[in-house]
Amino acid sequence: MQDLFHDCYRILVQGIEIDCFLGVYEREQARQRPVVIEVELYVPHAAKISRRDTLSETVNYERVVEAVERVVADRRFKLVETLCAELADDIARLPGLRALKVSVTKPQPLPRARAVRVEVWRHP
Repeated sequence: MQDLFHDCYRILVQGIEIDCFLGVYEREQARQRPVVIEVELYVPHAAKISRRDTLSETVNYERVVEAVERVVADRRFKLVETLCAELADDIARLPGLRALKVSVTKPQPLPRARAVRVEVWRHP
């Protein structure tokens, strides 16, 4: 796995907070609740990007946030796993990625649990 990333930038888009309908119970689907999304991008050709200093050589972070908004818009999800997988599949369509990891954190899903976090990897 190490060789896969040896010439990559690791770009973290952290703390994307968005409200969505998420949960298997009726009470969870009654109103939108916040989730926190983290996206880890692996972009190859690190040396080339730093020399050219141009956005066209890397991933535009704004496109990542737009993908999150697009996937969540007007949708209802039962499982955190489904939301996480759909986000990863959509973001994987962005050009120039070697790999990515998406995580979704659902705060206070249960009285005794502070949060549930699901992570998924993609290698486009």
